[in-house]
Amino acid sequence: MKILDIATLINPELTSLDTLHQRYQWGERNQKIFSRFLKLESTCLFPDHTLPELLHTTLKRLLAKHEDKRSAITHVVYAHSLHATYPFETRVLEQWCHQHIGAHVESLSVTQGSCASSLLGLALLQRILGRRATNEAPKYAILLTGDKCFHDTVQYVDQNGLFGEGCSATLITNDDQATGLAVTGLAWQTLGAISHRTVSSDRAQANAYDRAFIPSMTHTIEQALKRANIEPQQVEAMLPYHMSPPTFDRLVDRLTIPRERIYRNNLYRIGHCFCGDAFINLHDYWRVNQQRRPNGPILCMAAGVAGTFGALVLT
Repeated sequence: MKILDIATLINPELTSLDTLHQRYQWGERNQKIFSRFLKLESTCLFPDHTLPELLHTTLKRLLAKHEDKRSAITHVVYAHSLHATYPFETRVLEQWCHQHIGAHVESLSVTQGSCASSLLGLALLQRILGRRATNEAPKYAILLTGDKCFHDTVQYVDQNGLFGEGCSATLITNDDQATGLAVTGLAWQTLGAISHRTVSSDRAQANAYDRAFIPSMTHTIEQALKRANIEPQQVEAMLPYHMSPPTFDRLVDRLTIPRERIYRNNLYRIGHCFCGDAFINLHDYWRVNQQRRPNGPILCMAAGVAGTFGALVLT
């Protein structure tokens, strides 16, 4: 399976940390941690736009570049962190697919992994598309991400970071001959007994998650690298997700990946865009600089508050 292209939606007018401090009233302790220790600068918000508007715009951006592939797109998967982003009777994703692609497209949501749901969605599409048989026409699918910071529980995390509203749409194919990035390693694991943290949590559970994070994420990354037959030192770029930036220094130290290979362009600027960080970063690292071709493997990762960890290797 290959990733062919990515479209993103990021507000060019980012919301500064000082503005967020005044708006969210998170206190002086958080402000000091965010500004001095985590070095956060801003986040990406769209205060005047609804979630359907943002997702619809992102989807159309991707489709506009691939008119010739619309009839071969079979699935659109929306990966989101919040369990329900629309009233259950509202079928907006299905309506968009029928409007812009065709009635043949199947649309569905993946949300079980919280902010790691996008990598679970990628794994699902890998199974759905399957391997392309000889003389078979290639198949395509789209992975869509994006959430809104509509409530105080999804605006910031005490002492850890800010949420953002950036969106992404990723075009995927089972055509191994296509020009793109090959999915060579994909792994995930889930901690038991904390899946309810998306509804309620306490300090003991938060501490248990924090203690398990580094060893669990390290193990997940090692599994993805093993499946890709890649040594950690071969990784050209590690694309983090945007929460608790110093954590990634600890991770690469443990994996013996040089710290300068962490892609930090968005880490302090656009906030944690729920399921989308890996694909927003991949777009900027891969596509922005004159369609640059990476020289080595790219490592992406994601983690969900309910204990799901994911890692992806692309070559």
